[in-house]
Amino acid sequence: MPTDALLMTIAVVAVFVAFAAVLAWADRQTRDLKPNEPGRR
Repeated sequence: MPTDALLMTIAVVAVFVAFAAVLAWADRQTRDLKPNEPGRR
């Protein structure tokens, strides 16, 4: 596999992994929120 194709593949996979990490973080931040829980916005 040529080097440029390998680097592009790694970059695309990294973007998808970062997006999945952001979605997981956001889901964890908003899971089980109670409407008037003190200390939460």
